[in-house]
Parts: sequence; structure tokens; C-alpha cells
Amino acid sequence: MTAERYMPSDLQGLFEANAKTGDFLTAGKVDDVIGLCLSGGGYRAMLYHVGALIRLNELGLLGRLREIASVSGGSITSGKLACAWSSLRFDDGGRATNFIEEVADPLLRFATIGIDVKAILYSLIPTKSAADWIAHAYDRYLFHGATLQDMPNTPRFTFMSTNLQTGSGWRFAKDYAADYRVGRLDRPTLSLARVVAASSAFPPFLSPVRIRFEPGTVQPMTGADLHRPPYTEFAVLTDGGVYDNLGLERVWKRCRTILVSNAGSSTPMIGSPTGKWVGQIYRTLGLVQQQAENARKRILLGMNNLGQRNVAFWSIDTPPSAYGLPDALPFSSEDAAKAASLRTRLNRFTAYEINLLLKAGYAGVDASMRRKGIATNEPLASFDGLPKTGLRAA
Repeated sequence: MTAERYMPSDLQGLFEANAKTGDFLTAGKVDDVIGLCLSGGGYRAMLYHVGALIRLNELGLLGRLREIASVSGGSITSGKLACAWSSLRFDDGGRATNFIEEVADPLLRFATIGIDVKAILYSLIPTKSAADWIAHAYDRYLFHGATLQDMPNTPRFTFMSTNLQTGSGWRFAKDYAADYRVGRLDRPTLSLARVVAASSAFPPFLSPVRIRFEPGTVQPMTGADLHRPPYTEFAVLTDGGVYDNLGLERVWKRCRTILVSNAGSSTPMIGSPTGKWVGQIYRTLGLVQQQAENARKRILLGMNNLGQRNVAFWSIDTPPSAYGLPDALPFSSEDAAKAASLRTRLNRFTAYEINLLLKAGYAGVDASMRRKGIATNEPLASFDGLPKTGLRAA
């Protein structure tokens, strides 16, 4: 067997070499722990995941998470959770009693502040970029100077971005950041705001984010065929959802139980698609991304069916009634459709929209977890007033 058989471009060689693991993904180490994936989708995803986290916290599962991976809008929520983790007070049931104050409230207030248009206008200034403004806004309202080294060791937070240079993913965490084709950066001190901006840099308007590395800090890894300049000098990054909008890559290779919160809706059907070039390009790109996501879903659920993983999956466009529970929460198909049709921009959301998305995420977790038998039913007194903030329906 030649050395070339193990190059990243030789997928057949890589999978054959790891076949002895007996795992569908050829994952070498899968622990009996719980991992959570937070999908992309701008402010819509950010708010949907807040609702999901509220329910997970009520179920005592938040404190049991060992991996949290996120992309795009999910990374905004995950970043705030990472910043607040050391301040959370967990009771004997594993519930963070101050989750609303420390995590939910700041994110809900942030959702009333539009930043994408300002970022685009800021990019018109010479030497400035939209990414600079996005990172500034994240730091001002949410992260307050935090770096990756300010995050907890457990759970492990991973923020995914897409490397425009290599076509692979850059993943950022406290212990290391890496692109498997470029190399590894140990104990990175990167700004959390900058990393989340890279994860949520929706192309083309908010992208790219450029991150420079100090000389000699990016170390080689096995199979890193691009460990050389300019790849080891800087990264040119765009939205993590371009590579994997469900944020599965880290979690499904390491965790036996996988929880997936999906705020991305399916590409809508169109009876008469436009024949114009711009419209065709936009439609085609949407379909390509949808098919990539569908393929990952099939792999995920296939592993669940094989008994290799225990998967709970909830999606913004799926109403609780679809899970077959006789006592599902009263969140209708019409409500789910409204939530799924909301924009994915980083602009101001109304109190009505915020409440709708919180309920969608909360109800999705409740239905999925009870259907899987991971969680039992319990009083849901907070559902009608989620969460207890100063926001009121419009």
C-alpha cells in the first residue's frame, strides 16, 4: 500500500484503512457521552436554539452535555452559552437556575438589534470589511472581550467555519483549532467574537473573515497535505453552514448520543422556476446545499438505525404533532410553517417573531426527546410565557 493511498483526496483508501473500527463513519473513538449540534440560520437559528436550550435545561440535560458544536447562527447562541458557562448555577437536578438571565436574555435583546445592513455599509470604507463590523457587534453586545481560552474545558465548544482556500472546514475550540488539510493551532487565543463572525459569515455580503496566524504556530497533522504557506499564514473563511449546516462533523465522530437542533428549513417548491440567470444560480445553490444536508441526515439516521448512535433530531419545520405523541405541546403545523419561513438575516426581529421561534425550539426538543424516551414528560408551565423577560408579543 503506497503513501498516496492515505492522502486526503483518496477517500476509498482512507475508509478502507479505518474499516477495522467497525463504525459506519470509521470513527476511532466514540464515547458514551451526549453531544449537541446547533445548526445555522442567522437570527432565526439563534432564537430557535435558545428555545431548545431552555427545554434541555429544564430536563436536566444541559449540564450533562460533553460536546457542543455549532455553525453560523447556532454559533451566536453557543458562543454566549460558552461565555456564561462559568456563571451558571446548577441545582441537584442538573438545571441551571439562572440560565434565562445569563444566556437567554442577552440573546433576545441582541435579536432586536440589526447588524447586517450596518456591516455592509461599513465594508464600503476602504480597508474595512463587513466581518470587522459583525465581530465588533458580537463583542460589544455578547462576548465582551472573551477569547477561546475563556471557555470551559467541559463541555467542549466547537465553532465551525468553511475554509475558502481548501474547501474543508476550520474548527475552533479551546484546546485547538484545525483544518485537517492545513494543520493544527494549539491553545488558540483568538477572539471569540472573531471566531463566531467567521462561523456566521454568510456569503457574499458578510464574508470572508480573514484570520492571520503567528509564524510557526500552525503545526502539521497526519494527512495535512497543505501544510505550507499561504495556508499556514492565514485563513480566508466563510459561513460554517457552507461545509456542514448541521454542525455534525465533530459530534458524530465522538459521541454515542447525538442531539441535533435544526433551524434550517427545506428548499421550497416552485411551480414555475425562473429562467433568468441570477434566479437559476440562487435556486441551484439552494438545491445543492439541501441535497448535501439531506445526505448528512440519512447518514445520521442510518447510524441510529444500526444502533451505532442514539439520535434525537428536531427541526424548525416539523410540528410536535408529527412525532406521534398524544400530549404534544400545542404548537400547530401553521405555527411551524411560520417559524420556518422567517428570514435568516441578522436584522431586527419583533417580539412576536422572537416568541414564535422560542416556542418552536422548545416544542421541538420536548417532542423529540420524549419520543426517543430520553426524557419523560413533566410540567411545562413556562411554555406559554417563554422566557420570563420584558419582551411582549407585538
